Amino acid sequence: MKINVDELQEALTTLLLRLKDYRGDGVELKEDYYWDFCSDEMFDFSKKPVDFSIGQLTDDWETIKNNVKSDTLIAYDLERLSKILRVLSIENPGF
Repeated sequence: MKINVDELQEALTTLLLRLKDYRGDGVELKEDYYWDFCSDEMFDFSKKPVDFSIGQLTDDWETIKNNVKSDTLIAYDLERLSKILRVLSIENPGF
């Protein structure tokens, strides 16, 4: 599967603008902690994931904001952002 980055950016921008229209400039998340598991296990359907850990959305968000300010974003920040986007989709199904 090949994803066009411009199309991905357009989709994310459109969704975030709709969320902003629906919820305003700030969105309060109800959840903070989440279960996480090793990304190596994510695509291996031959067995159930066993390497669980706990993640924290507030920590993810603070790290992303700091990395943006210092221009030190890394690929793993996409994973942090994906956790936040997932909770936004769960908590805001109506927009």
